[in-house]
Amino acid sequence: MATFHEALKHKNRISMALLKRSDVLAVGVGYADPNKPNLGAGIVVYTKKKIVPTGMNYVNQVMAKAGANVPVRIVSSGAFKSHAESAKPKVVKRTSYRSRVRPVPGGVSIGKAIPAATGTVGLIVIKNNQLYMLSNNHVLIRDNSTAYSETLQPGPADGGQSGVDRVGRAFQFVPLRPGQVNYQDSAISIPTSNSLLNPRYQISSSGQLITVPGHLLSYPVGLQVMKSGRTSGFVRGTVESNNVDVRVSYGGSLGTLLFRNQSVIRGNNGPVSLPGDSGSVWLRASDRYAAALNFAGTADGLRSISNPLGVVMSTYGLRVAIPAANRTFKAGLIKGAAPRGNHAYVQPLSKEQRKRNRAVLVRSSK
Repeated sequence: MATFHEALKHKNRISMALLKRSDVLAVGVGYADPNKPNLGAGIVVYTKKKIVPTGMNYVNQVMAKAGANVPVRIVSSGAFKSHAESAKPKVVKRTSYRSRVRPVPGGVSIGKAIPAATGTVGLIVIKNNQLYMLSNNHVLIRDNSTAYSETLQPGPADGGQSGVDRVGRAFQFVPLRPGQVNYQDSAISIPTSNSLLNPRYQISSSGQLITVPGHLLSYPVGLQVMKSGRTSGFVRGTVESNNVDVRVSYGGSLGTLLFRNQSVIRGNNGPVSLPGDSGSVWLRASDRYAAALNFAGTADGLRSISNPLGVVMSTYGLRVAIPAANRTFKAGLIKGAAPRGNHAYVQPLSKEQRKRNRAVLVRSSK
């Protein structure tokens, strides 16, 4: 029976070799058998729906060369794609997640006008008593650049219009880097006024709101999570694998990007990551602490690719915003560091990796 330490060590040795094949999409660490956690850890290899026999032979050859006595589980997931909604439908399907909401909570539609993209407000966050909206680079940022970009709520796919539905502007983001290793797809938007934002989180189609008490630095394989997204609504999932190296298709000038240190979260009862769900934030189901930032998923939506939120929040120096007395706000708590030596958890980035996660400012005017 393999430990998570052994599985992670061997995953790090073989993942880049495996990802050279077009039919291998991601490599991470999870349970050898999710239905029998007591059987220990394994390497999880995500492939196209129909992996050819030579692909399986290649996986076995790489494992043999690595000398790994670690179980390998093949998951035919299909390709992972960024999940913003770019289309402007002729008829807008109104739900509470896609409606115009003031003040704006986490879990509802958001986007930018140029080029049109619609995703989800993941969380309302805070730094130095200033509130921000947290989502993805590809939802809030204009062409992965520092160009001015207004933030609309709802997003364009839900009828949001430039000027009329502007709630703020893109403020800061981590650039996506073709040809290099990426660790997050994130951005924050600053509101025109703090009063436009509600530091709560919507969890139902009736508009029910909860308070998110803070965020986690790490979390393990098998964790039960939940989230709200503009398209899929309120859903539940399970962390299927951590410390995942994955290729994500963005199309356009970005093409396919390589990400490391990601999580794959599998839906418990159907789709959890569909176009428009980009930017939604997973919460730990047991206590509502924020865990991970969704940015991509499979075509069927059954699996989400998410950035560990501890990395995202530390990049910007953010905390979860929560309501306080007299209509003020305060910073939420931080907890959940990975236990020393427990490699079932998301592992912290090295000093060198953290340097590649620096955020840049967006221009404040056109």
